[in-house]
Amino acid sequence: MHSALAWCLLGAMLALAVYMDVSRHRIPNKLNLIGLCAGLVLQGLTGRFPGLLTGVLGALVGLACFAPFYVLRGMGAGDVKLLAAVGTFLGPLGAAYAAMFSLVAGGLGAIGYVMWRAGRACVTSLMQEDSAGVGATAVVAVRLARRDRLPFALPIAAGSVAAAVYLMNSTGVTQWLQGIL
Repeated sequence: MHSALAWCLLGAMLALAVYMDVSRHRIPNKLNLIGLCAGLVLQGLTGRFPGLLTGVLGALVGLACFAPFYVLRGMGAGDVKLLAAVGTFLGPLGAAYAAMFSLVAGGLGAIGYVMWRAGRACVTSLMQEDSAGVGATAVVAVRLARRDRLPFALPIAAGSVAAAVYLMNSTGVTQWLQGIL
């Protein structure tokens, strides 16, 4: 993925997915389908049949990486389909990197969210009561935070952008510089 158009389309798809997931806790099938088709069309236009094959394999790798989380009810179907759409833009290796970086971003985000909930509960407890109930309040807040369903489109977006930048820095920029020199 080296064209400005591909970057813009991928960015727009991810931004819309984040907005929809945060505001409605759903990533629409239409958005995922449009992203999937856009990625395949761009791959087909820039790389002909091998490019199209790269897009299809990227989608399959994206599905394969997140499907187990869906089966175990740890992730929604929209998240799985979003990574498949991302895979059409990034190809199979990029989809694997995007999955890995997304899981790291999601884990860090979940830890931060639990800490924020516990800290907020402690401060509220201190302001309303005395320090005796702070520990128990934090434990209850952590248990409640563990039940929350966090929108995973944001970690997918962060992981996808990280994967795209990583791939571009490891291959695209090097080839571009060699072409100039």
